Amino acid sequence: MLKERIDNFYRKNEDGRERDYFYASEVTDCKRKIYFKLKGAKKEDLDPQTNRKFERGNQIHQKLLSALYSLGIVTASEVQMPDQSLFHGRADAIVSVNDENYVVEIKSVSPYSFKTLNGPKESWEKQLQIYLKHFDIDQGIILAECKGTQKLEEFFVERNDEVVEELEEEFEKLLDMIEKDVVPKKPDKSNWKFDKCRYCLYEKACKEAKNSLKGFTD
Repeated sequence: MLKERIDNFYRKNEDGRERDYFYASEVTDCKRKIYFKLKGAKKEDLDPQTNRKFERGNQIHQKLLSALYSLGIVTASEVQMPDQSLFHGRADAIVSVNDENYVVEIKSVSPYSFKTLNGPKESWEKQLQIYLKHFDIDQGIILAECKGTQKLEEFFVERNDEVVEELEEEFEKLLDMIEKDVVPKKPDKSNWKFDKCRYCLYEKACKEAKNSLKGFTD
């Protein structure tokens, strides 16, 4: 009785909306997935369990940010990137330690993924690199907490503008494809640990693309 009511509370059905920019957090996502997001394609419901996982991640974020505030080292939080056309995003915090500024990204990680961490995930590091360049700060910290044990790891990242320049070139091309209704090729799955397509909210739109959109590039 209560389970059904709680699941319905957490059930979301939000269609994508058209936009002409990318979020820094999606730079390692499947290009097809991004394509359908930006075209405002209809997507599947996000299941209640996944929504509760996201909420747990938000709670961890707020807890750690509160701790940083209590330490008196936060100079800004939830900082919007300076206005520019290609990437949008919001850094979790900027802190000052020993007169040095750092952009901080807070991540929550499943126990399995946390156990296998031997450095920052590629998606985390690229997202942080975008913030470092656009906030003109030379270093950043990725703070990761295990959802199961609350153990913390931190990874220091040095600014590398070449990484961002490559991303900008890559996503300028993707934006041009989106504007011309050219569907990106399917991703190379050879290095995937699991089939991400099975969990993609745009799987149906992706399968139907060949019949409904011009410029299909399978």
